[in-house]
Amino acid sequence: MREVSGVSAKILEEAVAGLAAVEAGEANLDDFLDFRLQYPELRRSISSLLFLCFRRKRFLEGWIGRLAARPPRPAVRRLLTAVLAQITFQTGIAPESAVNIAVGLVKHSGKLQEAKFVNAVLRRALEQPQPVPEAPELVLPPALFKRWRKRYSEAELAQLAAALLTQPEFTFRAERGFEPGELAAEAVPAFGEFRFFRARSAARLLESSALRDGRIYIQDPATSLAPTLPDFNGVKSVLDLCAAPGGKSLMLGERLAGEGRLVAADRSERRQRQTAENFRRRGLDYQVTVADPAELTGEFDVVLADVPCSNTGVYRRRPDVLWRFRPEELEKITALQRRILGEAARLTAPGGQLVYSTCSIEPEENSLQVEAFQKEHPGFERLCERQLLPSAETDGAYACLLRRSASSI
Repeated sequence: MREVSGVSAKILEEAVAGLAAVEAGEANLDDFLDFRLQYPELRRSISSLLFLCFRRKRFLEGWIGRLAARPPRPAVRRLLTAVLAQITFQTGIAPESAVNIAVGLVKHSGKLQEAKFVNAVLRRALEQPQPVPEAPELVLPPALFKRWRKRYSEAELAQLAAALLTQPEFTFRAERGFEPGELAAEAVPAFGEFRFFRARSAARLLESSALRDGRIYIQDPATSLAPTLPDFNGVKSVLDLCAAPGGKSLMLGERLAGEGRLVAADRSERRQRQTAENFRRRGLDYQVTVADPAELTGEFDVVLADVPCSNTGVYRRRPDVLWRFRPEELEKITALQRRILGEAARLTAPGGQLVYSTCSIEPEENSLQVEAFQKEHPGFERLCERQLLPSAETDGAYACLLRRSASSI
């Protein structure tokens, strides 16, 4: 990427690059922000703009269609999307300045005619502000809205749309030695005995000694659903099959209370380094291993299979996932889930408990996946299951608890 002068210009160009990377399938939004920024010191501003672009994608692209006499080429469409997000939803930059910066970027690239086009479209936008829709059919991606309206009520669809438009609060789980007054935190509902709080100041949270010392862990209360399901009476061995970066492993360890063995496994060496660091920071000596589920051996009293998924339950924090959803990708991910679930069954001891969980709200990944599993593994009884829908307060999640028959082989 060429050198760009001016903080605002850098933010805009990075945002356009992020839109391009996600659109091309080169990176998801998290990976782009974590590994591909040319100006990482501007991450907070860049991520804020990108999140707006995906939360309001239906509105922004529809507005471009009304403003432009002809469809712009993809690179220009992405630039217009980012600038329209700035002038409509952000107060940190004056609309006129945002337009001037965008036009200057195009001129700097040598495309003078294109600069005139961008200037005309954006000047028209300043003169003709548009009402911002809130209706689900005008907020949610068309493909997913079509899927979801077959399954959900009007009230539920409104909840799903509102979740997409909501900037999630910073929530965290309290661990040993943390007191809420330390961060002026407010308690929020969670599952089981886990304590979750809402941080009033994200900056104060991220800079706190509680985070550095491992006395809190940043995560959504919905993550407490799966670790809460199994009965830990008499449990001596626990396996987390897809553990990285270790948030649910820490909760499982907390439930073990030092009375058993925990193995945190994941196939990603890079992400497992974070799992190991999370354990080290808390003085835990549980086993962290890099392995595919098929490579693991032994039998465990509790196995958690928190599998890779489409992430359609966590789009408050990852709004790009809704726009990357494809039926063919759903088929691939469900095949992977089926394989992992089969390995989880092999690793569950007779009489043991298997927890299957996702952060998806698609039946193919959740209840239908479990039904198919039980047909292939009749020795597993479904004890309970729970589906959470995303809302303005919490992410979505699915979890199911199964028990293996003591006589099954």
